[in-house]
Amino acid sequence: MRQKVDRITQFARVVSTVTNPSVLSVLLLLLIALNKSHNPPETASWMLVIIALYILIPVIYVFFRMHTKGNHSKSIFELITYLKKHPFDILILSFILGIPCLLLLILLKAPAILLATVVALLAGSIVTATFNIFYRVSYHLTALTIMVIMTAHTWGAGYLWLALIIPIVSWAKFRIREHTIPQLVDGMAVGVVVCLAVLLYFG
Repeated sequence: MRQKVDRITQFARVVSTVTNPSVLSVLLLLLIALNKSHNPPETASWMLVIIALYILIPVIYVFFRMHTKGNHSKSIFELITYLKKHPFDILILSFILGIPCLLLLILLKAPAILLATVVALLAGSIVTATFNIFYRVSYHLTALTIMVIMTAHTWGAGYLWLALIIPIVSWAKFRIREHTIPQLVDGMAVGVVVCLAVLLYFG
């Protein structure tokens, strides 16, 4: 019986890892960039901005932050875990990298849906990180909710079936005791409110 319980918990950990929003959000942005342009140089410029400001520089920043504290990371997931536990660092990265990323994409004439998705993910990060200074809100559920809504808005309502992943991930996060049910619900609520505000602004 104990072995069965351990396997279920291990499966929950796998679900949590595979659906990591820090990785999936970048993939979503890159897919939108690829899908919404027929000009290769234009597409490449958008993708380079996203890769540099959402992957390369944040990884270097977190690596050195952990190194100065005596923590030697072994994987990208350890860097992400560090960020989840340090909301001030998320706020710093959001303002010094997220906003410049948005401005660069505007200058490079990125499509409105790509800009809207960047704004939604950026706003979700800022709001959730601010909450997490005082009270834990699931960043995982905030980001996943935003990604599901923006995916459906980009490619059509047929992609709303992706919303099925939200209760599965919620169960996984609860199972491995990373969040309580109210924290998960709050994360989803933040994601929905942010998306509604962004989509209303972008029309």
